[in-house]
Amino acid sequence: MESRRTKTTFIILTTLFLVTIASEAGVRYRFRIRGNFPGANYTVPFGIGSNHIVGYYSAPGVLNSYVQTGNKFLSVVPFGSVTSYLFSINRSGLAIGGYCVPGCNPSTGERAYTYDYTAGVITSIDFPGSASTTGYGINDLGQIVGGYCSTSIVCPNGLFFPTDHAFLDDNGVFTTLDFPGADATQAFGINRAGIIVGIYDINLTGPHTFLYQNGIYTNIDFPGANFTVGSAINNNGVVAGYFQDTNGVVHGFLYSRGSFTQIDVPGALATGLSAINDSDDLVGVMFPPIGSQPFIGVPVH
Repeated sequence: MESRRTKTTFIILTTLFLVTIASEAGVRYRFRIRGNFPGANYTVPFGIGSNHIVGYYSAPGVLNSYVQTGNKFLSVVPFGSVTSYLFSINRSGLAIGGYCVPGCNPSTGERAYTYDYTAGVITSIDFPGSASTTGYGINDLGQIVGGYCSTSIVCPNGLFFPTDHAFLDDNGVFTTLDFPGADATQAFGINRAGIIVGIYDINLTGPHTFLYQNGIYTNIDFPGANFTVGSAINNNGVVAGYFQDTNGVVHGFLYSRGSFTQIDVPGALATGLSAINDSDDLVGVMFPPIGSQPFIGVPVH
């Protein structure tokens, strides 16, 4: 069990241009290493929309959500929170994330919330009757996905101990989502067609990645991987995420129409791909020999 906990450290995560080729999909990307939130020790971008990037940043004594628009950063701090994150943002500028109040697990969150970038309004979301709720994905219709825990405010506990159940919030109507036979299920992304991507643990193995559509769950683990995390899906049905190979190295991936493409930022020891938008732009974190750097990947046409 300790080895599973150790792996979670990967998740607590000038102008330089790098180019790589994703040959299976015929996609060529230019990667640009982005600077940190001003004054931050590190910055983790989780989501990318048409105009904004969202995530969290860590500075001395601070771990807060942010919204990035161009080169401008805006810190987002839900009232009463000690830590917070934003995970995705839709075309209308409505973002979804989670925050922690004193006593909960600071690496995840106890309450989900939305942030309206235009109005500056924060709205808390709780799955009815749950002890803790985490928010991750939002589509252009305002439908939200995430996870909830039934009895504990320190749940989830990192990537390898996800929420008890996933959920869909369709304008205030909540539906529980559980991968068949799984010990735990967590939803990360939803597109306009209602296709949901997430992870599950089963029989002490995982995380594994699933797609959910029209009541059907489909496993989409990267072939031969130790674990696979699908963290986002765009309106074209392309899934973005990352996996660990049998040598313990983490790579990004894209999944589309049954095919996988490995994504690696050149020169990185590991690549954590977080999200993809409808223009196929990518965001994530790359790990050079020292430290970490947030990146954006733009297709080269």
